[in-house]
Amino acid sequence: MGDAGRHHRHRSFGSRDLENSGSDASGYFEDNDRDDGTREWDSRADSYSVRSDDPVPSKLEQSGGAGYTKPGKKDPIGALLKLMDMMEEQGGRDDDDRSYSDEDDGSHLMKKGYDNEFFDDMSTRQPPSVTKTYMSEEEEELEYTAAPFYVHDEETGDYAEDEDGNPIYPAELDNQKSKSDKKFKQAWKFNKLGSLVFFIYCVAFCFYMWIRVTKTLDLGQFVAYGIAILVIEIMGATATVIYGLNLIFTPVYETFPDDPQNPGRPQVDCPYHIRVLIPCYKEPLEIVGRTATAALDAELPRTCQRTVYLLDDGKDPAKRKWCMQMGAEMVYVSGRRRAPGEMNGKSANLNNCMRQIYPEGVPIPLNEMVCIFDADQVANPDFFLKTVPLFDAGDDVGMVLSPQAYHNLKQHADIFNHANVHFWEYAQPGYDALGFISCTGTNFLTRSCAFREAGWSPEYTLTEDFALGMELKKHKYHCRYVEEYLAVGEAPDQVRNCFQQRSRWCKGHFQIMLSRRHCPLFQRGLSFFQRMMYCTGVWSYIVGAVTTPTYILIPILTVWAGIFPIVVSQWAALGLTVYFAAQTLVLSYTKKMKHVEALWFASISNSILWFTYVKACWRAAMSSCGSSLTFKTTLKGAGKLMNTALGDLWMPGACLIVLLITLGFGIAKLVQGQTIITTLSISVVWLIYAAIPPFLICWYTVAGRGTTLQFWCRVMFILSYAASICAIALLWAVYPPQYDFGKAAGESLLFLDAQRVGALPSSNSVPWRGNSLLYENATKLNPAFTDLTKGWMQGGHAGTLKLTMPTAFTTTMLAWGMLAFPTAYQKAGEMDHALETLKWGTDYLLKLYTPASSTNTTKTAHQYQIIYQIGNLTQDSTYWGTPESMTAAKFPRPVFNISSAAGASDLAGQMAAAFASAAVVFKKSNPAYHYQLANAADEMYLAATKNLGSFTDSFPYNCVSQYAKQYIGKKTSNNTCSTPTDFNGGSALVYYNSTSYYDDLFWAAGWMYYMTDDASYIEEAGTWYSDHLNDMEESEQDDQIITDYDHVFWAGNVLWANLTDQGAFHTQAQDYLRQWICGSTNIIQYTIKGRGWNPYSPSLGTTANTAFLALTYAEQKTTYISSAKANKYVCWARTQMRYVLGGSGRSLLVGWGKNPPTHAQNRAASCPSQTGTCGFSNYYSPEQNPHVITGGMVQQDAFGDTFDDIRDTNNTIVSLDTNAAVPGSLAGLHIAPGTWEQCLQGYGQLLHLNAACQTGL
Repeated sequence: MGDAGRHHRHRSFGSRDLENSGSDASGYFEDNDRDDGTREWDSRADSYSVRSDDPVPSKLEQSGGAGYTKPGKKDPIGALLKLMDMMEEQGGRDDDDRSYSDEDDGSHLMKKGYDNEFFDDMSTRQPPSVTKTYMSEEEEELEYTAAPFYVHDEETGDYAEDEDGNPIYPAELDNQKSKSDKKFKQAWKFNKLGSLVFFIYCVAFCFYMWIRVTKTLDLGQFVAYGIAILVIEIMGATATVIYGLNLIFTPVYETFPDDPQNPGRPQVDCPYHIRVLIPCYKEPLEIVGRTATAALDAELPRTCQRTVYLLDDGKDPAKRKWCMQMGAEMVYVSGRRRAPGEMNGKSANLNNCMRQIYPEGVPIPLNEMVCIFDADQVANPDFFLKTVPLFDAGDDVGMVLSPQAYHNLKQHADIFNHANVHFWEYAQPGYDALGFISCTGTNFLTRSCAFREAGWSPEYTLTEDFALGMELKKHKYHCRYVEEYLAVGEAPDQVRNCFQQRSRWCKGHFQIMLSRRHCPLFQRGLSFFQRMMYCTGVWSYIVGAVTTPTYILIPILTVWAGIFPIVVSQWAALGLTVYFAAQTLVLSYTKKMKHVEALWFASISNSILWFTYVKACWRAAMSSCGSSLTFKTTLKGAGKLMNTALGDLWMPGACLIVLLITLGFGIAKLVQGQTIITTLSISVVWLIYAAIPPFLICWYTVAGRGTTLQFWCRVMFILSYAASICAIALLWAVYPPQYDFGKAAGESLLFLDAQRVGALPSSNSVPWRGNSLLYENATKLNPAFTDLTKGWMQGGHAGTLKLTMPTAFTTTMLAWGMLAFPTAYQKAGEMDHALETLKWGTDYLLKLYTPASSTNTTKTAHQYQIIYQIGNLTQDSTYWGTPESMTAAKFPRPVFNISSAAGASDLAGQMAAAFASAAVVFKKSNPAYHYQLANAADEMYLAATKNLGSFTDSFPYNCVSQYAKQYIGKKTSNNTCSTPTDFNGGSALVYYNSTSYYDDLFWAAGWMYYMTDDASYIEEAGTWYSDHLNDMEESEQDDQIITDYDHVFWAGNVLWANLTDQGAFHTQAQDYLRQWICGSTNIIQYTIKGRGWNPYSPSLGTTANTAFLALTYAEQKTTYISSAKANKYVCWARTQMRYVLGGSGRSLLVGWGKNPPTHAQNRAASCPSQTGTCGFSNYYSPEQNPHVITGGMVQQDAFGDTFDDIRDTNNTIVSLDTNAAVPGSLAGLHIAPGTWEQCLQGYGQLLHLNAACQTGL
């Protein structure tokens, strides 16, 4: 074209306000025109400044580009960062290490068509030496334009005009086609392996969704949180589905014949004229010159022509002079005037040139092509040979696109995913097959007439490339994709540039989506599928902006707040395993195994950039409300923005710090043995996974971008997959087991059956037990005591002895459980069994008292002889054998009794409570027995209240001992404490004494009120309540917060709160539970695995008793108990009883669950047969018990979780009073509301669900 290509004319520029030029000096096409005589463009700072006599900028300042501030006192951080950049010898910008990102990874695209030697040559070729010059004011006013495509005067660049000055077009132009005739037919085939992978994913996703919806959302008060996470999971899955669609189809490319006159080169049907446009702004001449030279040197099909246009919005005289030296094919275009409020400078620059080349009203022949290269994209020598022939497939082929590659990427360190392998090599081929155009802004050709029909390069968005693809598709044009890297560019490596680039892409997509005019959903020229596909860009950003921070937040919430988004179970483990495997198949589906790492970098990049997406989404949304957005170029080479990264790194840095702190606390909790091991352990692994992206970007910025970064990327690549697999494995390994509490309750009743003595019924459920101790009577004491058989052996230290107070307490607790949870026993099929067991206990208790005198006088009224022990502890302690082997001759069974006249309020009160509670149970099923029990209850209550005192007061003592307080038969004080081996007279009070009685009267009055509904008992209970609190010796024991046969004050408050709903009782009940659950008084301790224990009474029985009280109290419907408190009580009880059933790692209930005790300290169970030889050799034997005393909860009073399954330790004791509340607790949990998974919520490092820990009602 000669000088015609440099046709120019003068244009004057008017002044406009500085604010219209944009606020960011680094923005593409910031206004560099002077608006008056006092301002000029400062090339060092890319901003307006007052004209001065500043010296010519230094070379460093000139190359610093936009955004660089000369280090000085005012910018120590910038100076430090600059120094670190200079010190990084292994960084991605090294001139000696310019290679493809996947140069060695076996990329089939890279090996198809790129000539490495060519690029090596281009990397070192320098443009002609041009001395840096500055434009005069006159030169700045000049506009350098492109001639119209039909210019025919090669010398002047002028074209003919008619009389009116209108152009006269060449005659041959009318003969050129300007409308499509030949139609393109898309050919594709199924990708069998990709389709199979995607099908597996879809099935796995449906299966996973079914599990998530039906099995994992039962989170109680946190169900909304679980649903929210599920919705976000579905959002993430949609992105996977969109990506997976591209794996189904593979485009089929036609073959083109060789040019017979140029063998080895393709023949084209049309003599195309290719207009190569290279828009630039402030990029160094070295970079721009390399791009232009490559475009000029690239080989063309034989019949084609080319013109290269350098569109310089920076008005650089050096570039202009260089272009003039490059020959007729090189055209310099510059000096356009920017419109006020211009958003996309690149598009405006392109369109300025397009409108000059293709004036309005002039039809454009189909052989006119436009090729666009970004300023840094160096074309391969065969670029046009591989792209131009594809236009011959149809006149409606509007675009041919090739992928992008970058020479300055470090292999194994592409944390910003510049290589974008999953897009170029997997998504784009699928788009091609689906007929979807996804233009990427550079390295593409478009038919000029199609370009104009689409409205040229869109200026209404920052992402003109994406919008151009949509506009072309609206006008029914097709795009072809070349699966070869045919050009190579320079990726931004400064953090600021990377974030700025991705922000621009995101904002541009949102601009399109939020535009009423351009939103893909409302484009009539697009099919429904195409509309959806053009919305996927915005959707992907939304998904990234939502899912990434959510997945970072989940493990943090778990550690600090104890909130987990799913119910962890076998179902959850199965669903997550299947889905994770299927998703990994899709996202890791590769044509080359080494691409797996590149696909991993895509995930890392999204995780790094999520906050950038959030900000960009917000700003784009605000722009739709009137705010302005500015196009900012991604500067390269010497014009790069300096690493002002702190503004972009504060969020990744903050995330990393929070994740690491949380990880430290989580690991500490695991080392300490956190109770909720499942969710915590998974969250710790999750925290490691979530910390990988912010760690890599922080390392990239601060420590280095070379060898060390490559090392950490490889380590983190392995670690991320290992963490994912480990998290799934943990779901299987430590998911909380589910326990059948109803069945366990039935098993616990079997223990009471095993403890029976006397003539066993035909329905005896323990085959290794038989009739025993049939000779028990006390006729010498009182003829009424002719039959003292039945009852339960105490067990433990008391062996075969029968003790009245523990028996009465056990009977009451069993009856209370049946009254509180009747449906649980019925549901478990254990009601009849429970009734029979209860009657066995009350039948025995009915035999243990008789009037003190045969004549009922006023003086002797309500005075009874009461038996409190049968058996001789001194003798029993020397015997290890079965009760069936005991005979009257060898083992006489002495009877220990007390007269209520001497004071037996505690003993009689406990018996009254047992009779009254059982009477209520039998009221409907056995009325006659009910009346018998009710009468006995009335008699014992009157006996208890007639003469106040403890039955142990008859045995004076004056010592301090943790054991019993008195010698039997001593009527005077004894200053010597009895020891555990001194069982004076055979009494077991050395172990089973009573220390108070007002609490027993308070307890008994409650059950009498329950049985009779007589309000007088309320008044009496108030008296006993006050007397107990006023008795210093008794009330001091309350501070020990114990509930057992000897301490029933707290149990009485729970009972009375249930009966009367009075605030005073609720206050005491809640205070008791608060101390147990929250450890607020530093008495209750917790083992590593979560068992609560009381140092004053460390057996599991004390814990089980409190668990039962928590369950019965939570059952109340009252304003004093919020739903949060009730849930807390139930959850705490569930935690403790799960510990018993196996939560500690093994079962502590004999004959139940995983690794139960096999050496229970029980005579009958340890002896081979009922009447065979048995002795202390069996007691000390390391062999397991030959019989299983099923349902017996061991005492386990060791202060920790270690259980020594050894028969001669306290750990393995199974005793009556220890198991008193076990059946009721398990029955209550059988029908308790909520689930264990719900109970796992809210036990974090900072946040506890502390409703039960608040003082007051």
